[in-house]
Amino acid sequence: MANKIVEVNTHMGNDWRVTAQVREHQLVIDQPSASNTGANPLETFVFSLAGCISTIAKMVAREQKIRLNTIDVSIKADINTAGLQGLETDDPVGFKRIDMLVDMDATNGGSQLTDQQKIVFLDVVCHRCPIHDNLLKPSLVTHETMVNG
Repeated sequence: MANKIVEVNTHMGNDWRVTAQVREHQLVIDQPSASNTGANPLETFVFSLAGCISTIAKMVAREQKIRLNTIDVSIKADINTAGLQGLETDDPVGFKRIDMLVDMDATNGGSQLTDQQKIVFLDVVCHRCPIHDNLLKPSLVTHETMVNG
């Protein structure tokens, strides 16, 4: 199967709002202390993980002939903000810990999935989730700046 390129271009003006046009969707990231017109980058990151887990769960359920009636993903991510504020810290600049709790209503052949079946199902989902995978095995990220001239 061919590689898929995911591309996002953002813009930030005078305020704290970061906008992006992604296909036909306008996305906004903002700060609560600014105009608060969107979630902040950290919240958006955590939402991306929860959204990916939910979406992959729907795919896996379809493949395994499981009826996934609902899936609720709750995430608590612990971060020491000292590093992002430019202060000295022994903690990572990123999240120190991300805890995910998944509650699902799922049946197979008319019977509710057992707790053990839910654990196995969630393990498959997490193994196939690209965002979860990037948290466990980070991708190479490069950076450069546009140079005039």
